[in-house]
This record gives sequence, C-alpha cells and structure tokens, in this order.
Amino acid sequence: MLSNGRASRAFTLVVCLFAGLVPASAADPEIEALKQELRMLKERVSAQQAEIDQLKQRAPAQAAAAAPTAPAPTRAVPESAAQATSMEGGKPWYADRLQLGGYGSLRFETNDAGVGRGFTMRRFVLTTDARLSSRIRLYTETELERLHEIEIEKGARAEAGGLRLSQAVEGNNGAEIGLEQAWAQFNFTEKHGFRAGVVLPPLGRFNILHDDDYWDLPRRTLVDRDGPVTPVKTAWRELGAGFVGGFDIGEAGKLDYQFYVLNGATLDFNVESVAQTRRPQRTKMEFEGSLGLTSGAFDGSQSARAFAWRAAYSPTLAGEFALSGYHGRYVPLYLGVSEPVNSLGFDYKWRWRALELEGEVIYSSFGKLNRVAEALARTIGNSSVETSSAETRRLESEIEFEFGGLARTRYGFWNDIKYHWRPALLKRSFLGRPFEDPQLIPIIRYERVWLNRNLSELAFQAGAITALETQNLQQDRLSAGLTYRPVRALGFQFAYEHNRRIDGPVLVFPRIAKKSVNGFVSGLVFGF
Repeated sequence: MLSNGRASRAFTLVVCLFAGLVPASAADPEIEALKQELRMLKERVSAQQAEIDQLKQRAPAQAAAAAPTAPAPTRAVPESAAQATSMEGGKPWYADRLQLGGYGSLRFETNDAGVGRGFTMRRFVLTTDARLSSRIRLYTETELERLHEIEIEKGARAEAGGLRLSQAVEGNNGAEIGLEQAWAQFNFTEKHGFRAGVVLPPLGRFNILHDDDYWDLPRRTLVDRDGPVTPVKTAWRELGAGFVGGFDIGEAGKLDYQFYVLNGATLDFNVESVAQTRRPQRTKMEFEGSLGLTSGAFDGSQSARAFAWRAAYSPTLAGEFALSGYHGRYVPLYLGVSEPVNSLGFDYKWRWRALELEGEVIYSSFGKLNRVAEALARTIGNSSVETSSAETRRLESEIEFEFGGLARTRYGFWNDIKYHWRPALLKRSFLGRPFEDPQLIPIIRYERVWLNRNLSELAFQAGAITALETQNLQQDRLSAGLTYRPVRALGFQFAYEHNRRIDGPVLVFPRIAKKSVNGFVSGLVFGF
C-alpha cells in the first residue's frame, strides 16, 4: 500500500510521462522504484479482476445447483440479454416486476331463526400484479368460493354386447370458481391510463374494495350483497374498457376518476331440473327456472350496452368523498323490449386520529317493470313441448320460474364507525408480543335497504299475464363487533347482529317470514 506522499509523486510521474515532459533517461532511482510499485499494483488489479470474472461465471451454476426444482418461467423470456436479467445480474426478468398475493376468510354463525348455522369457507382469492414496464401493468384476481374440491371421473370400456360410457362430476354444494378481475393497463402519462379486460364497475366503494381483509365485520353489507340495491351483488365484474387516473389539486388534494364502457348487467336465467318418481303410475319431471340480473356476457354474444363512472376527491390523506354511477340496458334482446337501469351512488371515508368513519348510499331504478313482465310471459308462454309417445304422456311436467332482484326501484345505505384502539396493556400482553402495531377495533354498522314494487309472483297462460304480484320490502340491520388484529393483514372478528323487518311480509335477509332475527357471527380474515 502506497503512502499518501508516494502516491502523489507516482501520480505526478505518470502524468509527466504521458505528457512527454520527463524523458526516460531523467528518471532517478526513486522514480524507478515508484514505477516498479505501479507495475505490481497493475498486476494485482488484473488478478483481482480475473477472479471476479470467474466468480460471475460460477454464480448461475451454483444457484441452479442450490435450487434444482425451481420452476421455469411460464412466459417467454425477452430476447435481449439486458432485458432478461436485472442490473444486479442473475435475476429472472419477472423477479422485481411480478407480485403474488391474495386474501381469504372463514366464518362461523348462529342465530335464533335456525338458518345459516355453522362454519363457512367464504372464499380464497389469488391475485397477480405484473409491472411489465413503468407504463404497462397486468392484474388478475381469481376466486374460490365455498369450494374444497371438484372431482371428475370419465371412462369408457367394452362390455358384452356393447360399449359402456360413464361420466361423473362431484363437488360440494354452493361452490364457485370465478374470475373477478383480469385487465391490462397502458399509461399515457404517469397519472393517466387506459384499462381493458374484466373490471369492477366502480358503483360505490364496497364493490371496488370488497377484499375481506380490508373490513372489520365478518359479513358483507345489505346494500351490496345480502339485499343488493346495486344491479348485481358484490363482487360484481364486467367485461369492458375505459380510462383511469387522477389530478393533483392544491398542495395535498387529489381527484381520482374511473370511466368504463361495459357489456353491462343483463337479465339472465338458470335452470334446475328435478326428477321424481311416484306410485302407482305417474312420474314427474320438474324444471325450476330463476331469472335475475347477472354480470354481462363474456363470450361476445352481447354488445356493449352500459357505462360506469366514479369521481373521488381527497382533500387530504385523511379520506375521500366520491360520486359514482352506472347506466345501461338490462333486458336481453330475445325478449323484444328495452328498459334502462340507472344507478347513482355517494360514498365517503374519513379518519381523525384513531376514529374512522366510512359509508355508502346507492339508488337504482329499473324502468317499467310491467313491460319486462309482459315480455317474459309472452316469450315463455309461447313455448311448447311436444309429446309423441305413450311413455312421454305418462310423464307429468311442471315448469316454475322464480324472479330474483327485479324491482321498480331499490336503494339503501350503510355507515361504519370504528376506533383503532392501541392500549398499552395489549402491547404488553401475549396478544401483543412481539407485534409492532397490534390493535383492537370496536365497530358499529347501521344499514337499511328499500325494495319498492319487488316482483314476487308472475303467472301467465297462453302468453298473457294472469297474475302479477309485487311487494314493498324494507329492512335494517345493526351490527356491533370487535376485531383483534395482531398485524394489519390478519383479523379475528366477533359481532352481534340484529336484522329487523320494517315493511313487507318477509325479511330481505335471511329470506324468512319473521319480524326480526338476532345472531352471532365470528370470522377469520387474512391477506398476503
């Protein structure tokens, strides 16, 4: 190692030699010694660089040997070597650009009505968030709801006198697999972009923030799920495209916006068939159909007939106030009529120290319900079933239709009041160690819904309505709960709820003819 003085003299010598100011013959013994040290330093640097190059070459092989079972990337690797690895070297292109996550929840409930008791695996959701560049983003969300297995068996074998084909599908009741979101976003600027794919219509705040681990009560709201006044219950998704972004207002304010053109909610059907044998002679085949509003088609069979929007103003980081809307046509073309659905919403969130307020109001109208009922009667009543054999004539057929969610108008609201309590006793107890920010969150929610001229019965003969009955239903619900969160992404929830019928012959939820229902609900929510 050269001293500071000798290093300075060496540097001066090098500069002079390159400039041609000092001839070789003028070099004294001290200069010759310095030149010798410089040559030795150069050799050491060259040796160290060669050693570094060897380590770089061995690093990928060592990493592969350490993890021989690591899966290969499922997407094509970029051709450019600069794109294929990060600046640190050796990392796959997606290491810093792809985030995997998800959330889920489990619930237990009991009540004095004797319905809906026991444990429910509410849902498990997986998310992917890929940032392909600073301007391109891909996001997906796949839900497994109340699902623990699907088993499919299929076989074929030759038997005496013919061929035996068999097929069986097994699964648990109420199970569902759903694609909640799958969209791509291209940003024009840092704060404005174009988004297309399976998106969440931004009507209110609950539908776009429905992740279970975000909320501190184990049941979703009446307005958005149990007695929905939205066109489709949460989680409502549609296929479409639109623009998203935001503007800065003042020093701390911000205005965010979303606007989408969508295929739109539609009146759709489900059919359930029941085979029944009876003595002495006749058997019965029963078809039970249900009609209600669902998410629009994903197969291209329906044109884009709706749009949704939301504008949210945040004066500070403490909260926001938002207006939103949804407008479209919901009657399918084969019914021959066209009726609009229009929804407007207001929502807010505000936090002051540990106190937090959050709520939503939504109003929806569905046009002239009589025209829709007449179109249903005309279309269904003109259908026929041909009978051509004695065996078929001995079969009694029955067709029933149930109408869900069809009302002239639907509206409602909910409000949450909660407190993020961080007592010192909790921090010192076994519930708080060793977590950085354990919380107890007491919460109260009050909600209420109105379903005006809700279609309850429709009878028809030869294409004409013979009976049409509507009901005005009104219900509120009060929930009081406590959530313990050792960390933000995990919550243990406990709540008492009181459902009360205010108007109509039955409760909106649960659908029973009682004046009120009291229940206890607990849950576990998590996110990652």
